[in-house]
Amino acid sequence: MGRMEERLKKAIAKTAQDAKKKVQELSINPKSSKYVAPHRHCVICYIPIAIESEPPICTDSSCSEKHASKERSRKRLNIMLYLFPAIAIMLFLLPLFT
Repeated sequence: MGRMEERLKKAIAKTAQDAKKKVQELSINPKSSKYVAPHRHCVICYIPIAIESEPPICTDSSCSEKHASKERSRKRLNIMLYLFPAIAIMLFLLPLFT
């Protein structure tokens, strides 16, 4: 490894460490002007919501409709991912047993 690479790695590690310290300082002091309360974001529109909200969507009706649609689609995809290979295996094994 070259000298330049070593210097670059050290600089990256130092910057990451400094950033981590700064974030810890800001997150500890709620009176700081840069303090951000712990939160999560709506998976549809990305606005801040409470950490406890489950499912992780805001109160907007369009977000809840989109989330429900995505969940149905995800479940359908999971079923297909297991069902189609199972059918293919059965079709392959069926001639062996007859």
